[in-house]
Amino acid sequence: MNPLVNAWLQVSEAFRQTVAQVPDDDFARASLLPGWTIGDIVAHVAALEVELSGQPLPAHEPDWDALPHADDLFSRYTEIGVDYRRGWTPAELRAELADAIATRTDQLTAGPQDLDRRITGVGGIERSLGHVLRMRCFDIFLHDLDIRDALDLPTPELDQGARVTAQLIADGLGFVWVKRAGAQPGDVLHFTVPDWIDVWIGVAEDGRGRPVAATSAEVTITMQPLDFLRLGSGRGGDASAATVEGDTTRAEAVLAGLNVSP
Repeated sequence: MNPLVNAWLQVSEAFRQTVAQVPDDDFARASLLPGWTIGDIVAHVAALEVELSGQPLPAHEPDWDALPHADDLFSRYTEIGVDYRRGWTPAELRAELADAIATRTDQLTAGPQDLDRRITGVGGIERSLGHVLRMRCFDIFLHDLDIRDALDLPTPELDQGARVTAQLIADGLGFVWVKRAGAQPGDVLHFTVPDWIDVWIGVAEDGRGRPVAATSAEVTITMQPLDFLRLGSGRGGDASAATVEGDTTRAEAVLAGLNVSP
């Protein structure tokens, strides 16, 4: 089994189990995401997995004036599936989520697991299987965290899906180092999450931040996985818990700008 397929299997099943524990009355509770209840989060995850299984987006036009949080093209696209399901019962949402995960599990385990294989992704855009799976792990893990935060539950297990999420955040460190910390060619950031991430980010002559070989660094930042996941996705986290060596002003800019979540 491909490790990335395994990560999706783990994180989607963990999400399903979290949703199964949510009392019916709490589906209407507001989450920390603007405009969304806990039930809306469940609807969102189910809707995207249903779409990826091959079913078309529902023919539904939301009342956009009543949904000011859906303020760009992508958020409006994903809002269609959520709004279509508003009014569904918790039992209906749980059942659709379970069915969608079961269908996607069958498709992923029975089909080719070449991560470079092109498939139809969210929004009908052709993507590699690897890209789609990484983004789904990222989305599902963070929405599991959102539900748990809204209900004051313990954080999800920091398992394979969490590691995929952390790697996607780490992939954005080049942007953070240049655009948010003002790094220039020759400047190097060393960022570590023990046993998870260990990367040096430099600045190329074209001004883009890119991974480089291990070398001396202007800034070294070390933090624990949960804080990295939270800060990197805009979901809290304790920047003061990070260990910093080198230029503290630059380090503070990195930590303040670490959120790379869409």
